[in-house]
Amino acid sequence: MMKRFFHIAALAFAALLLTACPSVEPDDKGGSDGKDDSWRKQASTAKLSGITYQLNVYSFADSDGDGWGDIKGITQHLDYLDSLGATALWLSPIHESSSYHGYNVSDYESVSAKFGTEADLKDLISKAKARNIGIYLDFVLNHSGIENGWFKAARSDASSPYRDYYVFSENPTADVAAGKIDNYAGATSPGMGQWHAVSSGDIGYKGRLHFRLDWSKKTITVTQTTDAAQSSNGSASKWLYYGDGKLAGLYETGSNLFEITLDFDSSWGFLIRTSTTSWDGGTKWGGNGRGLEFGTAYSINNSTAADIIFGGSSVFYFASFDQSMPDLNYGPYAKASESPAFKALASAADKWIRMGIAGLRLDAVIWIYQNQTAANVSFLKQWYDRCNSTWKSNGGSGDIYMVGEAWMDNAQQMAPYFEGLPSNFDFYYGFTLKDRINKNKGNDFASTITGFRNAYRGYRSDFIDAIFLSNHDQDRFANDLGRDLAKEKLAAAVLLTSPGKPFIYQGEELGYWGTKSGGDEYVRAPIKWTRTGSVPAKALGGKVDNAMLSADISVEAQQQNPASLLRVYRDFAAARNAWKALAQGEIEAVASPNNTVALWKMSCEGQTVLVAHNFGNGAPVITLNGYTTDKLIVSNGTVTAANGSLALGPYASAVFLQ
Repeated sequence: MMKRFFHIAALAFAALLLTACPSVEPDDKGGSDGKDDSWRKQASTAKLSGITYQLNVYSFADSDGDGWGDIKGITQHLDYLDSLGATALWLSPIHESSSYHGYNVSDYESVSAKFGTEADLKDLISKAKARNIGIYLDFVLNHSGIENGWFKAARSDASSPYRDYYVFSENPTADVAAGKIDNYAGATSPGMGQWHAVSSGDIGYKGRLHFRLDWSKKTITVTQTTDAAQSSNGSASKWLYYGDGKLAGLYETGSNLFEITLDFDSSWGFLIRTSTTSWDGGTKWGGNGRGLEFGTAYSINNSTAADIIFGGSSVFYFASFDQSMPDLNYGPYAKASESPAFKALASAADKWIRMGIAGLRLDAVIWIYQNQTAANVSFLKQWYDRCNSTWKSNGGSGDIYMVGEAWMDNAQQMAPYFEGLPSNFDFYYGFTLKDRINKNKGNDFASTITGFRNAYRGYRSDFIDAIFLSNHDQDRFANDLGRDLAKEKLAAAVLLTSPGKPFIYQGEELGYWGTKSGGDEYVRAPIKWTRTGSVPAKALGGKVDNAMLSADISVEAQQQNPASLLRVYRDFAAARNAWKALAQGEIEAVASPNNTVALWKMSCEGQTVLVAHNFGNGAPVITLNGYTTDKLIVSNGTVTAANGSLALGPYASAVFLQ
């Protein structure tokens, strides 16, 4: 019995028997063994894959040696991005901002001086376009930064026209109950976020205080005292949150009674928390928008949960996230496009669209109208239509690309967002892939993904499923897989053989690991380009795992290592760019005779491929009735095929032309 051992070089044989889609015809010289790269050149030109590379501008590449990643650094590494099959780049926010990450925007029409100039951006757009790579900007619609000129004017002057740009209230509890807060869209609780005081009088306090929380009545009484101060109760169930992120655990002194005496110092007041790690699920308790009086019981709630302040009078603003990110106000959602804030943000977006950017990534879209799906979808449709109109009037081909970060509990809850936007991030794809790889279970992967896609298709027939492994807000996928290189290679191969628009996150292709436990910076690590060179780490303030950024994980080392993770990404990306069925075909689950093996086929314009992945650490041998295995396109790991029998080594992958 003859057996054939396949690897990526078998593309040469596959090309001989090719019946290609009209858009690209790899020739019969193909291979990735160094003899002839003509098929890769055609794949790069065709750019069928839809692959987008997500990069953090501040930590990707530093062109001038100042420690900050910058736009010129990206331009200098376009060849690298092209080698990953990228058809687009998603840039982290490039606007002026008071933070390193850029999500609290100070000026939506600016390029931060840390990253370069508008001329640098235009140059990047032009040179990327020459490689068939588009540029997507991260655009923050839910909130601006506290240093934004709009907010500065709004908070300092009640008569300022910019007051309408944000969510202000003198009495949040009453205004929410009366339905006066437009961006709650009728909800009585925001689900996330809180009201912050705009000081008009002394709302903070410094001195020794005694706090007595009556949990049965939901009141807190604060008195001035000279009694001895207590340390925090580390095993507390109720916590005082105050000052610059300080927590003090209260002591249980009776049935539903909690107390503590401490030296208090806070410029803004305090809150009560029932969790030290979460703000969600009603774990944050605050006030009613009025100052407390010493010695008098003060009612707390977990709906409006405004800062509990000391005397004075105040106007409050609402922020879904940090207090440095005040929420923007678009008025009643049905007429959001008529609001001043919408028009100002749209004008800023117009500037970048006319400059030549190819799309927008929209941040935190479920919080624009406080997790109210119908309201958010209505807003997003208005926003998309407005930007698409500018795109078309500027000579754009087809429709502008726009993808939303609609992170919901499950795929079914997220699906309605496709009514508002053509594309949304599929968090549930990555969650499912991680779960199945770690369980060594592949036989239901294709049917599960098909179920997601059917849910999305119910809201938009031409939906674009933005699939990814992890991003800048999540622990690294490599961590989730136990930093197992074989599993990481499998994840890469699955991502790049799945239907949809794949996103690769900066460093993922190099096997970067990291968790958010020590700070978000640890999942936003800089690219190590050479074995011995420096990395753009200044923005991260020292929160860099230098042990990870070893010589072996560098781009230089992995480019020279035929067994590297980077090589797997490049090989499967190139194949996706060369074969239209793989890039644009619809998934159809194929029954798998083995629990660890995932099988599906994808077809486009008469071209069909069979995809096989082993999610386990064994070496199953399966029979493929009705499918051929003599035309291998791309593979990873040990793949053996003969006479309708297919053997897959641990975590191996293969794609066969049918």
